[in-house]
Amino acid sequence: MIDFKDTFDNLVTNTHTIHCITSPLAANDTANILLSLNQAPIMAEYKNEVADITKNADALLINFGTLNENKLAAIGESMGAASKHSIPIILDPVGVSASKVRLQAALFYLKKFDIRVLKANYSEIYSIFHNKLSTKGVDSHIIARDEIIEISKNLASMYNIIVVATGKEDIITDGNETLILQNGHEALSKITATGCMLGAIIAATTSFEMSIDAIALAISILNIAGELANKDSGMATFKISLLDEISLMKYEKLREHIRYERL
Repeated sequence: MIDFKDTFDNLVTNTHTIHCITSPLAANDTANILLSLNQAPIMAEYKNEVADITKNADALLINFGTLNENKLAAIGESMGAASKHSIPIILDPVGVSASKVRLQAALFYLKKFDIRVLKANYSEIYSIFHNKLSTKGVDSHIIARDEIIEISKNLASMYNIIVVATGKEDIITDGNETLILQNGHEALSKITATGCMLGAIIAATTSFEMSIDAIALAISILNIAGELANKDSGMATFKISLLDEISLMKYEKLREHIRYERL
């Protein structure tokens, strides 16, 4: 049984500050998702101030998003401050499977900083493990279930982190224990920023407890909300309904709908 009731209770009754460096395309949605879960987002990415912002936060989410030199500098400053002050870092290296710059940056950060969670889709996890590009887009490389589980476990052991591989099934592993989550709906892939939203929810839940079960809570909040949201009136309605479902999520609803396998 997944045990995330205490983390869920903490999430809805206590407010943590989550520093997000993310894509401007996703910043508004990311902030709204955190606010809907009773958390306090801050979206600073000016390199001369990010260290001060990060050291007063409860978690740091790094999402590569739209990358540039200034953002890379800010990411380094923020990660340095987070590592110094023992603030959990969640890395979402969007696009590493399609860009040498992104891939080398991700590998550099994983080796240099105390990252606690690596969250990426199957293609990105594959590229990081093999240190090679694998797609022309964000998620076009098809990888067998057993292969991505084994790669994720090896990456987790290699960097002493929790790896979250998102796809048809969502895989969470620390190298020893592995959890497969099976909720979700294809409509989540039809609107922008759902991956960024998930990274933010993971940052929020792990700011209370750094565990596989806390990450399972984050994934389940988004995926079960996606299953329950209104999909009959078009994608704009679905997006608003998704936010409604997340903001109204109850522990009992998560327990009722969650589907998973523990390896």
